[in-house]
Amino acid sequence: MERFISDKISSEELAILDNNSEWLGIPKSHLMECAGYSFATEIMAQGLVNEKSKVAIYCGTGNNGGDGFVVARHLSSYGVKVLVILVGTPDKINTKEAKINWNIVYNNLTYSIKVDFIRDSTDAIKIEKLIEKDQNYSLIVDALLGTGISGKLREPISSTIDTMNNLAERLRDRVRVVSIDVPSGLDPDTGKVFDKAINADLVITFHKFKKGFKKTEKYQIIEKSIGIPQEANIFVGRGDLLPNLKFRKFNTHKGEFGRVLVIGGSKNYSGAPAYASLACIHFGCDLVISYVPEVIGDVLRNYSPNMIVRTSPGKWLTTKASEEILWLMEWANAIVIGPGLGTDPTTEELLVKLLENSKNADKSLVIDADALKLVKPHLDLIKGKNIILTPHEGELQILIDTDLPPYDEIEKRGIEVFKIAKKLDVTLLAKGPFDYISNGNLLKINKTGCPEMSIGGTGDVLAGLCASFLTTGSNPYQAACSAAFLNGYLGEYCKKTIGPRFTTMDMITSINDGILSLIEKK
Repeated sequence: MERFISDKISSEELAILDNNSEWLGIPKSHLMECAGYSFATEIMAQGLVNEKSKVAIYCGTGNNGGDGFVVARHLSSYGVKVLVILVGTPDKINTKEAKINWNIVYNNLTYSIKVDFIRDSTDAIKIEKLIEKDQNYSLIVDALLGTGISGKLREPISSTIDTMNNLAERLRDRVRVVSIDVPSGLDPDTGKVFDKAINADLVITFHKFKKGFKKTEKYQIIEKSIGIPQEANIFVGRGDLLPNLKFRKFNTHKGEFGRVLVIGGSKNYSGAPAYASLACIHFGCDLVISYVPEVIGDVLRNYSPNMIVRTSPGKWLTTKASEEILWLMEWANAIVIGPGLGTDPTTEELLVKLLENSKNADKSLVIDADALKLVKPHLDLIKGKNIILTPHEGELQILIDTDLPPYDEIEKRGIEVFKIAKKLDVTLLAKGPFDYISNGNLLKINKTGCPEMSIGGTGDVLAGLCASFLTTGSNPYQAACSAAFLNGYLGEYCKKTIGPRFTTMDMITSINDGILSLIEKK
């Protein structure tokens, strides 16, 4: 599966991996410990310090600073004399892991590690003079800012970077500057410096090279593992979900937080479009319109007073409804087509007309259930568009005339799903005991869920969740990964809180509580 994992990583991807590792049972404090240890041992291996050396570690109040506290502990265990300089105040240390390591250093290691503070530019200059005067300092460690840097730097960080760079320039013959993960002030995603940055001699970066790192003669880059497992890359986890759970801003108006159109239903199937629509409603989308044939319109309205139902005369949808549906598609941010739609030839004509419409060509679509069968002769109409296909194994076999390897043969099945997604040039969510998600460039596998979800309607909920993430700003691949994870988790949540005999409506009504439990889960 390594072939689907890029050699470089963005700050957002790294945050996902941190949270996914935690989801897999590896606390973030373990990763911080590994980061600090690997940095300290590399420093010793490089011969940059010895027992006669002094090291100044400039630490910010985030996780990069937390790494610095761990580095201080490990260097002191080698007998190196360490000065930890907190740039800010202890009450501003903003993560649990960093606070734990600060308390160890500040309260318990007072013999082997000295501590000082920079609260303003005056403090920064005072410490600059102290280091310059003491001939035993041979190393300055930059643990100020991590991968979340953007925009103009605030004080006292800005003045601290100036003094650190001044020291590096004046003491070039005896002092080296090493940055933890990225040089503070450098955007790790673009390589740009918005304001100012540390002039490092060496960067010891964690897990993988950052996307913003470019070939340069300014500094050497060494990559070190911190114990993030392959599973954090391969399997969808809580880290994939959290960035895609958007929240309303103070000045948000009705309709700005998602408008979804669900197109489906026929004389034989009323529940499917209702489940998809209700999933969007309970997720929190502002407006959800269900467009169904008139024969089942009142049935859908009776599900909930929150349902907005539009109908077209007849027992299934035909091209007679195309004008109104096209207008509604223009209104919607995301569209679900297929739940309970049926496979009548006139419905296929409608689907083709909707997909051919150039005005809505850039709309985000979820094609599910019966629409997957109807679209088979018209795959050219979906290629390269913002579309998620959500077939189970049987529907995928109909769609592309191929059988997938067993769900637990991860390498083989993953390669096949990847190839299909690349060929179709869409996002493919192949449902099963493990869900395989690919956009022809990336691939992930979702393992949430339980056998009790093998009941009618859970796939319709998944389609609704895909649309919910699409309409709140996620791209199709992110939406598919997040929806698959959340859908499976809701099944697990219902099994735990209700028992093994839960219904699809139980999953829908548990969406809010399920999301809250995921946000709070550590």
